[in-house]
Amino acid sequence: MPSPPEPPASPAPRPRWWQGPWGWVSTTYFAEGYPYTIVNSAADALFTVMGMKLSTLGLTTIFHLPWNLKFLWGPFVDQYETKRRWLLTSEILLCGLLFVLTAVGGAGAPLWLLAAVFVLLAMISATHDIAVDGFYLEGLDPVEQSRYVGYRAGMYRLAMLAVNGPLLVLADLLGWRQAWLLSLLLMTAITAYHWVVLPRPEVRKRPGRELWRRATQAKIVVPLLLLALALVWAHGHAFFGVPAEVARWFGAIPVLGAMSLPGWLGVGLLLVVLLLLALLPWIHRALDRRDSDYARAFVVFLEQRRVGALLAFVLLFRTGESFLQKMRWPFLHRELGLSLSAYGLANGTVGLAATFVATLLGGYLIARHGLRRWIWPFLLAQNLLNLLYAGLALWPEPASIGLGVITVVVSVEHFGAGLGTAVFMVYLMRCCDPAHKAAHMALLTALMSVGYTLAGVASGALAEVLGYGPYFVLTFVATLPMMALVLVVPHLSDDR
Repeated sequence: MPSPPEPPASPAPRPRWWQGPWGWVSTTYFAEGYPYTIVNSAADALFTVMGMKLSTLGLTTIFHLPWNLKFLWGPFVDQYETKRRWLLTSEILLCGLLFVLTAVGGAGAPLWLLAAVFVLLAMISATHDIAVDGFYLEGLDPVEQSRYVGYRAGMYRLAMLAVNGPLLVLADLLGWRQAWLLSLLLMTAITAYHWVVLPRPEVRKRPGRELWRRATQAKIVVPLLLLALALVWAHGHAFFGVPAEVARWFGAIPVLGAMSLPGWLGVGLLLVVLLLLALLPWIHRALDRRDSDYARAFVVFLEQRRVGALLAFVLLFRTGESFLQKMRWPFLHRELGLSLSAYGLANGTVGLAATFVATLLGGYLIARHGLRRWIWPFLLAQNLLNLLYAGLALWPEPASIGLGVITVVVSVEHFGAGLGTAVFMVYLMRCCDPAHKAAHMALLTALMSVGYTLAGVASGALAEVLGYGPYFVLTFVATLPMMALVLVVPHLSDDR
């Protein structure tokens, strides 16, 4: 006698409205952008209020180094614990550091203590970035990754505005202690929300205790301590002084003279990647003799098909955007007479809304029809609209152009940039190997910043030589090599 059929399995309960991906995607990327902007913007404002000399203030650029170097520890986020645990742990540590800032206050605190806190904030925040990007790839399927890309970009930008606007205003009106307290309460609420709603898509690979045991071995700790002592000694003996002749030689070259330390590190990263690509067969043989999960994460990335085209595409993607962003405000202010408040309205309010809508729309269309169908329309929308600024610059009487026209141009350009952002984010996610998501995303974002930095440091010299009209035409011409690479880059189809 046949057994009766089993009753159908009851469907999993649907998450409540505040537990869905739109909620945690929004809050994780807000929590990614908020400490980043504190370290890279609010810290400068605080040290300026404290009366720090300009020569010393320039050293705060070092705070950005963890974001340039985060690819070095990205593989550990893939190999140990889960990305959910990395994310929550880093947010708890961020809250602890914000508590320290609240306790020590602002302009009256010891400079060395504030600098130490901001260095730790930078390191933990960069690690949090790795965990958030990796968790996004783990917690969503490829269609959802495209669909929610607008929430990522929009909430990250909103976090930057929240720090550069309301937080700095609060610090000016009520003091830095109150500003840090507000940040602490906000990050604590976000962390508690994540503790409750974040899904558990991963199984732990290796325990974190194993990583801690490896990191605290004498063969690692002792060289690091010796290096730190050597740096302190060298700084005290002015060992880092650059010969005057060398400094003048570098300063005479516009691009090299304007390069910051993160920019040089980015160039170094690019050279290292190219060297590894050339030595890939030898590295493969070495890995066959001695297995290394850490090294394999980078080797797997370099083994992708048409990796040369992929690297060039990532490096060049934001070149035109960087050229445009660096000279947009000087042009609008000096040539068209736009005030700072009017620019803030056009760029930071209307422009932000246009970017948010465009990334939402772009992510939705890519999720619905695929990246290959929309990459050309979105790239043309992103890059051709740069020519609107050339039109403003070449207008017979630029000073007669009204605020309404300028706002429309800025908003339309932001809309096109938002569509391009949607394309680029989805493409970067396609380039990540499933077993090394966090490591590959960290490496790709570090490489992405190289082209952006190099274009940015060359922008002023080019604008002076060419004039604004031809310069803005150049911002479009600079995108042509990147668009040509679309014909040969891998990973445009839904399958990897």
